[in-house]
Amino acid sequence: MSADADCQCITAHDSPPNGLPPLAVDLDGTLIKSDTLHEGFIGYVRAQPFASLDLRHAFKQGKAAFKREVAKRIGFDASLLPYNEDVLEFLRREKRAGRQIGLFTAADQTIADAVAEHLQLFDVVRGSDGKTNLSGAAKAHAIREAFGERFCYAGDGQVDQPIFAQAERVVLVGRVERLKAGLKDKDAVEAEFPLRQANLRVWLKALRLKHWVKNALVFIAPVLSFQITSLTTAAQTVLLFLLMGVVASATYLINDMVDLPADRQHPRKRFRPFASGAIPVKDGCFAAAGLLAGAFATSLLLPWPSIAALATYLIVTLAYSFFLKRQPIIDVFVLAGLFTVRVIAGSTLVPAQASPWLLTFSMLFFLGLAMVKRYAELARVLRTGGTEVAARGYTAKDLPLLLSAGVAAGFGAIMIFTTYLINEHYPLGLYARPEFLWGMMPIILIWTLRVWHLTVHGRMDEDPVVFALKDRFSLGLGALTLLILLAAW
Repeated sequence: MSADADCQCITAHDSPPNGLPPLAVDLDGTLIKSDTLHEGFIGYVRAQPFASLDLRHAFKQGKAAFKREVAKRIGFDASLLPYNEDVLEFLRREKRAGRQIGLFTAADQTIADAVAEHLQLFDVVRGSDGKTNLSGAAKAHAIREAFGERFCYAGDGQVDQPIFAQAERVVLVGRVERLKAGLKDKDAVEAEFPLRQANLRVWLKALRLKHWVKNALVFIAPVLSFQITSLTTAAQTVLLFLLMGVVASATYLINDMVDLPADRQHPRKRFRPFASGAIPVKDGCFAAAGLLAGAFATSLLLPWPSIAALATYLIVTLAYSFFLKRQPIIDVFVLAGLFTVRVIAGSTLVPAQASPWLLTFSMLFFLGLAMVKRYAELARVLRTGGTEVAARGYTAKDLPLLLSAGVAAGFGAIMIFTTYLINEHYPLGLYARPEFLWGMMPIILIWTLRVWHLTVHGRMDEDPVVFALKDRFSLGLGALTLLILLAAW
């Protein structure tokens, strides 16, 4: 829908059939729950992380030029935006009543046109043109130019107050009470669409605290070496566990912001706080930066090898979010490697170096679980009529590969574990009855086969570690393993 064609549809003297003035609607924060510029910039950095400095030239030319440059370099799909369904239904109702409606946004014109083409609601579409940033006074002028002096404006921010002041009627979206306080004429409010700010529950969901349990792997080396009985080592291990969790939460925020287009096409991930628009991308960036700064400042209380392990975890996780997750097979090796990094991090707190047998077991065991995760995700997509996992590179042809490689990795891990016990723990004399440790081998085997049985039958959660925390059978096996360790000790 071109801007010129829109101008031919409407004049300043047209009379709305229902007697109400034409309705001018904002995009970011009003029609949609997110900000297209912030999301576009994140998308640009994801696609071209080392070329983002090229935007400096456009930024020097002004905000409109910067928006045009970002819009040119990203693939924008208007159908994936988190629309405010209440506002959208209001607009559709007004459109059916014959009301003239226009989209007036500070987003680039190409984005405005894409949204208009998708929704098929607007008689006029105006956005920033690369030279003029359509905000504030510029937007008010564009609205009067299209609709005349009588118009209603739907907006969500303090920046819209000058336009509210010129509008005959207003539609308030978002922090309604705050916006209403700035109005001279409260009776001018035609409709209100309040949006709740992200509360603690929403943020906790975004931080994925339940995944912190994965960081319990830092306790393996201190526990197996019995160094955990030292108060200093115990305190440092707990601190490392918490810092790993904080860094992980920060990277989850970054990952979800980077992965917005794929998440919005996923049947469950589209409800995540960023994908749904419950948390703005801008807030997520500030939160992630604050978490990382706090974590590494506090990490100075740990030995430098532990800090190095924490930094390695962060670097590898960011590389996964920006590049490696879209590389089939490589991605599952990286996931397994991140679990192993946690084991290594814990070993930095004890005198003895991490056993190569233990690290090999960790790599193979968690490689199998990463295969489980990908198999379950791909199988779910295929059951719902899809053909591949968005932005992952896996298709239906990969199901046999994931199954065979995952089972093989699990069995390889069990063999390594048995060798680890025989070659290291039996001779060391750390346990009074080391033969009891053999009982852990069939437990790991049973759990691995059961996980794959549930996975091929479509009953596995996409994250097997989180599944294990909710599965009574898995928890029972975990308790039995603990009893075996105590008996051997």
